[in-house]
Amino acid sequence: METTFGAFLTLMSVGALWQFFPSLPDRSAIRSAISAIVLNVFLPALSFHVLYSAPLNAELWIVPTVSALTCLATLGAAWLVYRALFELSKGRFSKAAMGALLLGAAWSNATYLGLPTVTLLVGEDYARVPILYDLLAITPLLLTLGASIGALCGESNYKTDLTSSLLSIAKLPPLWAAMLGVLLNALRAPVPEVLLSACKLAGSAVAPVMIFSVGLALRISSPKTLAWILPALVLKLLFSPTVAYLVAQSLGLSGKAFAATVLEAAMPTMVLTMVIADKFKLDSELLAQNIAASTALSFLTIPALWRALN
Repeated sequence: METTFGAFLTLMSVGALWQFFPSLPDRSAIRSAISAIVLNVFLPALSFHVLYSAPLNAELWIVPTVSALTCLATLGAAWLVYRALFELSKGRFSKAAMGALLLGAAWSNATYLGLPTVTLLVGEDYARVPILYDLLAITPLLLTLGASIGALCGESNYKTDLTSSLLSIAKLPPLWAAMLGVLLNALRAPVPEVLLSACKLAGSAVAPVMIFSVGLALRISSPKTLAWILPALVLKLLFSPTVAYLVAQSLGLSGKAFAATVLEAAMPTMVLTMVIADKFKLDSELLAQNIAASTALSFLTIPALWRALN
């Protein structure tokens, strides 16, 4: 496990150090290009291959249910904490900051970091768990509920509605690929071996590219903001996996699928939350610092959780 996380940290550090070399291409442009390729090519290929080959069992509904309930429970706890801080701060803690940290506390980096973590710790056969956890639950929740939080707390005049949120979900290529994989799996429809091999090859690029991209997104945290982000860190890295453990256990999930699901809940803050923060003018800088801090701390909390699960 130490070797695995050492490899993660090394690759992520390369991405994080990119910002200190001005002669290199702009990291935001590089990250945008990587995200576009992963979202439209590599991740759909991986989603199709994994779910076409996956066993069709109760995991298909249990994992997304655990994901959604964990996100909602953590969001509720974060709302109570940050609403109180907002009232007590007398203007020092803005609504834009509150909105940013609500996103930071509740949404897990289920794919960009969760997928490589689960495949390397639990096994490639359980790559389906991050896909189910993310594409069928928290990403749709981010594009609907997360966007509503942005509209409520942000400083922009941009408003959201259910129709535009549902259209955003409908435009996700990995979601369609996952649904097609499940459908063909259920129908036992044959797929050419060369296509499956191509999807597997494309999917193998997802993990290292994602970890590097997370590094590109990291920014150095300011000590002045640590007091604000500390509750979000505790909720994301400790409270969230505890909720997932209890919900997954109550729904009868067991074995490696159970471990993979709890690991997903323990992932640091989702990088995609930055899209919502930028769009609605939440405190993007504070959210970026939360992402950086939660990612760094997760290299301590995830190994500890993995040992506890075993």
